[in-house]
Amino acid sequence: MGGTMQRILLLASNPLQDNQDEVSLPLYRMSVSAGIPLPTDEDIEEEIDLNSFLIKHPNSTFFARVIGDAENFDGIRDGDILVIDTYQKPDDGKLILIQMNKNLTIRRYRMFDDQEYIQTPNGQYLPINSSFFDTLDYVGQITFIIHSLKAY
Repeated sequence: MGGTMQRILLLASNPLQDNQDEVSLPLYRMSVSAGIPLPTDEDIEEEIDLNSFLIKHPNSTFFARVIGDAENFDGIRDGDILVIDTYQKPDDGKLILIQMNKNLTIRRYRMFDDQEYIQTPNGQYLPINSSFFDTLDYVGQITFIIHSLKAY
């Protein structure tokens, strides 16, 4: 396949299993640009609970941390946390987590002529038919990527 693989560290099998308190934070209905003053309460569009926003299937969702500075795939960086939904079937063009030769890796799922393909997320290499891999298992679709801006 070429390229350097990023290592993936599994963080939790069920992020909501500890009956965490829900925390809803305001989502403001304005566009935000650098230097804009703090919004007022009248600008609140709705309250958002990040657990509900990020996790659609709590019993089938887990987090994984990306380890390593392999290629920058769709903005995925070392230390980022992936939200992976194992219930959701892969959608064409979406990022997925697969287990290939006993290693977890990120790939883009593609469908052409009713055939399943995987490719590097940045599209640097041509898609490869998934039937060529004896030990390829779909783990889940990556639904969100969380990364901190403190290092940037």
